[in-house]
Amino acid sequence: MIKDQTKAIFEKYNPADGVVRCPNGRAKMRKPLDAYAKAAVNLYGIIKRTEFVEIFNTYNKEQTTADEVYIILLPNVRKFGWYGFYKDYIVHYIILKNFDWVQYLEREQADKPRYIPFKDEFVMFEWEEYEDNNHWQNVRSFMWDTFGYRKGLNDGYLEIKSYIVHSHGIKELGSIMEKHDLVFKSEEQVHKFLELLSIAKNNTRRWENKGYTPYEMVKLLDSKRPKESFFRQPYKVGPNQPCPCGSGKKYKKCCFLIEKSGAAQLSFSEQKLFYETWLKLLDFVNGKLNVVDYQFDLTYPGQYDESLIYKIREKLWMNPNLISEFLIKDVTLSDEETLLLCSWEKHFIKGQFVLLKYEPDYAILMLMDKDEKPKLYAVKGITNSVADTVRCQLPAMLETVLLPFGEKIIYDGFFGLNSISFASGIKNIFAKEYAQIKSTHGIITKL
Repeated sequence: MIKDQTKAIFEKYNPADGVVRCPNGRAKMRKPLDAYAKAAVNLYGIIKRTEFVEIFNTYNKEQTTADEVYIILLPNVRKFGWYGFYKDYIVHYIILKNFDWVQYLEREQADKPRYIPFKDEFVMFEWEEYEDNNHWQNVRSFMWDTFGYRKGLNDGYLEIKSYIVHSHGIKELGSIMEKHDLVFKSEEQVHKFLELLSIAKNNTRRWENKGYTPYEMVKLLDSKRPKESFFRQPYKVGPNQPCPCGSGKKYKKCCFLIEKSGAAQLSFSEQKLFYETWLKLLDFVNGKLNVVDYQFDLTYPGQYDESLIYKIREKLWMNPNLISEFLIKDVTLSDEETLLLCSWEKHFIKGQFVLLKYEPDYAILMLMDKDEKPKLYAVKGITNSVADTVRCQLPAMLETVLLPFGEKIIYDGFFGLNSISFASGIKNIFAKEYAQIKSTHGIITKL
């Protein structure tokens, strides 16, 4: 948007001749309304006047209206320019320089709840520098400790912070560091710095999330999603039908190619090793804990009831030390089976994941754990690719247990799928998260 267009739009919605005398007795409202307007645009970027009024009236005995807000605050807009009016919005001063931001934020914020802190916390956001956690301070302190407190260091910190918060990766980070003469002495320092940046970014309040941090938004999704059974009856898809993953392509030109290649799943000999080891372990757990009345067929391929196996599997992951006990008691295990079981006990990952995309050799799952930063895992199917097993539109929320399988990652045979569809705003969050994690930490291909 060119400068003249921007100026014309500003004058249309914030005209000088629109400044009128404050209604009798209402001048006292200017200061608190100004403070709330600054806090609102710092938190959200844009906010409709009606929604702004709702927040203000909730926290204050003295009530106001959307029309009165315009009359009282327009002089401040003309004089100070910290925020302004655009259509039925109050917008941040940055947006006054490019109103295309409004369309972008409307799209990003569309289907998301609004973060509204308690009154005392809300008004603190009047100050643009205010942060309600110490994560960026931890980054600054690390830079002081690593590079020494010197002239220009704060400029480097501020530029890095702005870049990390508003970008989708770290491609330009090296040049910014070089520009400010910030040189690490060890690889350990580099990894620590990237870790601190990742934590800070994911705990930064975002306009796109209506004030929520990326971590908080994911937790909100988790708390609201409905659940369904771990067991889904697969359905057949015709070659010319739309692919179930939601790519928009025909099935024969999308996930069918992954399934046909066989590269995204274990070979037959690997399938045999997995299932025979897995079923022996579950048979031991069931015999010890008497979970179900069931006789295992320990050969592969064989017949077994998945619903009963699932109940035993749940008991196993509640107490994975049972694997060590099984290793001690079963002297018939082969070397391959022993190594596999040892790796499962030490390196299994049980949790909630977002299934983001399919590659020819694996599916990409993102671990969502409130105690850890998100990670990307390259996961192979067992007898079928993950794409053929799941057959639902991406992204998809699911629960599973990831297991090492030599130099590969598989799962334990069970996906807990959640019947929730994501709107475009949430899909964009996952896409950006995927791009940043892949750029920063890569995709984990073995445990």
